[in-house]
Amino acid sequence: MRHCDLCGATRFEPLPFYYVFDGQRLQGTRCLQCDLAFLDPQPTPAQLEKLYGKEYFTDRPNYDRTEKDKAFIEEGKTVDLTQVRPDKFTTYMQQHYPGRRFRYLEVGCGPGYTLKSLQSLGWETHGLEISEHAADYARRELGLPVVTGNIETTEDFQENQFDLSYLGDVLEHLLSPAAAIRKFGRILSPGGLLVLALPSVTNLPSMRLGFAAYKLLGRQRRMDIPPYHLYEFTPNTIRKMLEKNGFSVVDLQNPVKAPAHIRLGGNVVEQAAKLGTQYPTYWLNQLTGRFGDRMFVVAKNEK
Repeated sequence: MRHCDLCGATRFEPLPFYYVFDGQRLQGTRCLQCDLAFLDPQPTPAQLEKLYGKEYFTDRPNYDRTEKDKAFIEEGKTVDLTQVRPDKFTTYMQQHYPGRRFRYLEVGCGPGYTLKSLQSLGWETHGLEISEHAADYARRELGLPVVTGNIETTEDFQENQFDLSYLGDVLEHLLSPAAAIRKFGRILSPGGLLVLALPSVTNLPSMRLGFAAYKLLGRQRRMDIPPYHLYEFTPNTIRKMLEKNGFSVVDLQNPVKAPAHIRLGGNVVEQAAKLGTQYPTYWLNQLTGRFGDRMFVVAKNEK
């Protein structure tokens, strides 16, 4: 019997979406006790290897409409890695912890471009990457200490080895996010920081309305992308999961994409509905900081 990864409950309800992968239906599901959303059944380890093979980093389309499709390893070869690559994580850390030299682990580091650039701050950088293709590139071309593996199963890291770890769009891809967070409680030093960037699309008012409409009509939507996200978090469920597994939330930001940047899947009516609800959601988010489709979370190890 399947148990909820957050609260351990066994009573669930189907959500009105599903994926088909390797001939198997993976149903969107929600826990009736804590509201955690996930796919049931989960992909097998062998299926996950297919999802994150070489093609994920070379031929995978960019589903964000702000950019064209690109080869994810090739794009970084022209970037100057002697200075920090600006993004939400690096900018936040420099603003809030200026001058601090971290023992740093990036989980899901890909080919290692950001990892390499952070060495310019004097950080001791390490990486973990599920794709052998990407990890091999990081080791061979950039000289980085990157381990090939999954945070849930790897035994390559020691207790208290790091004081900062970052997972950028990783936690929702794991078979057991709770188990991963518990492992960070061991490999991070007391007071160490765990930083997460992850989607929260089921937190959108438009998504909630869409779910209600599909449920009322008795319809299910087959998703047109691979099942990369095994879990869908909201600010409430990610806070609960962190606190239950030994972390306190230091900061939780919940921004939303501008309407011009959202992915427009589905038919014309669904696309119009998405745009029509995204505009008021965007303005509401600017006023309140709530109802966003992204999260940036900083949590402290309380062990």
